[in-house]
Amino acid sequence: MFFRVLVFLILIFLLYRIIKSMRQDRLARGNSSGVVSSSLSGEDLVEDPACHTYIPISQAYRKEISGRTYYFCGKQCYEKYILEKNR
Repeated sequence: MFFRVLVFLILIFLLYRIIKSMRQDRLARGNSSGVVSSSLSGEDLVEDPACHTYIPISQAYRKEISGRTYYFCGKQCYEKYILEKNR
């Protein structure tokens, strides 16, 4: 009985490590700029740093903060981002 539990725990641990490794690889290959190409409309999508949704760049609420351009899905997310950043 103890042997079965031990084998089960080892399998769970190995599965955890595989999933963690795959996730880290995917994050490492991700685009750090937050811009993704949309194949349906041909327009680039940008990630809102506050709510992490992707929106077409033409519809994004654009703000420049400390010399860097940020894109938000709306004014509410911009205000939320500013409040969280100032904490």
